[in-house]
Amino acid sequence: MEDGPYEMQYHYHLQGFIYSLLKGSKYDYVHDKEGYKFFCFSNVFPAYDLKKGDIRTLVVSSPSAGFVSHLRDALRPVDGVKLGCMRFQIDYARELDVKLPDAPFTIITGTPIVMRIPREMYRAQGVEPKGQYEYVYWRSDHPIDLIMSQLEANLAKKYAQYFGLAAAPGHPESGSRHLLPVGLFQKFKFKKQISTRVLMKGSDHVVIGTVWEFEFGRDANRDMVRFALDAGLGERNSLGFGFLNVR
Repeated sequence: MEDGPYEMQYHYHLQGFIYSLLKGSKYDYVHDKEGYKFFCFSNVFPAYDLKKGDIRTLVVSSPSAGFVSHLRDALRPVDGVKLGCMRFQIDYARELDVKLPDAPFTIITGTPIVMRIPREMYRAQGVEPKGQYEYVYWRSDHPIDLIMSQLEANLAKKYAQYFGLAAAPGHPESGSRHLLPVGLFQKFKFKKQISTRVLMKGSDHVVIGTVWEFEFGRDANRDMVRFALDAGLGERNSLGFGFLNVR
């Protein structure tokens, strides 16, 4: 590691580094895949200015064990990496076995959750968001049930797509006896809202994200919670948003 400032706009650089590790492998297609990529990552933490000799950590998650194993193996011959203005030497790479604890347990956001909501859903609740965009980032002054319902719908859609289901577990069309994903988030605490700039498709974009705590009891749909931990919650997971931790 070299001395220098911590770069807060790391998302695009880290995503590009992960894609470089997939090049030429059976996961090479992920780079050009439309829609969900089914991986997420933390920030490089702790997030403060860099000093030579400091140790920092990065965690990449995915519901695909093979994907994670490939990244581990691809990292081992890599000596160093440059992420924007930050330079690191790679010490080691290993897989983590993160288990859900017995209920009750708490999940926290390691990186902010990003969720865009269709304008008509706001209007249905008598809210007219600023601007003219068809989809609007949820903010702390918007109705809270909008983001919760959209997070659940987004997670259910990702789950169904990943496992090749016609519907998410618990949906009437799935024939499953799992608990309904609707109502998955029954107890939660809003912590703060953040705004950051992210490079996407060659230009900077302002992204609004929010930080949360989610509490789960004995009736929690553990399959869906586990999947959220692996794939990330909300949108832009492959840019490192919606990364979750068990507390």
